[in-house]
Amino acid sequence: MDISEDEYEELRRLDRLRSDNSALNAWLTIQHAEFPAWAERAPGTWDFSLGSLVRLEDLIRGRYSDAEQAHQHEGGDFLQTASWYVGEVHNRHFGTVWQYHPDSMEIPGEWPFVTVPFDRLFEFPDEDGIEPDGRPLYTPVKRLCGILTPDNGHLATDPGIYTPTDAAT
Repeated sequence: MDISEDEYEELRRLDRLRSDNSALNAWLTIQHAEFPAWAERAPGTWDFSLGSLVRLEDLIRGRYSDAEQAHQHEGGDFLQTASWYVGEVHNRHFGTVWQYHPDSMEIPGEWPFVTVPFDRLFEFPDEDGIEPDGRPLYTPVKRLCGILTPDNGHLATDPGIYTPTDAAT
């Protein structure tokens, strides 16, 4: 999809707003501070490795009976810190970045997400040709709840979304 210079600059402005704002920065600070205590209560080694995503998935499956129960707790400390951990694994291994629009705090069920950096914008065209920004958005807390739905994949295979489709290359 071809976009005008004005559209490009507006996308860049939105990307900057979502990447650096007080709502996101506060959330990241809280989760980072909470992580050591969270890791002590959660069995296993939490070293930000890809293999640790399998342990985290097992931990989620052992803690919640189904996706509905997990969604009821998605704003709680356990799932918020777990989601921060998943996002940090993606950031460290796949070069993604945290984003969160500051107005999202006013919308129930909206949470920080990770995406590929803006400089990779054109690697991910919108499949329908509607949106000028087709970069994948990965919301860890929603995904943690979603793994409890049968046949909904695994955390360890999710990073495949960061590989551009053949149409983009």
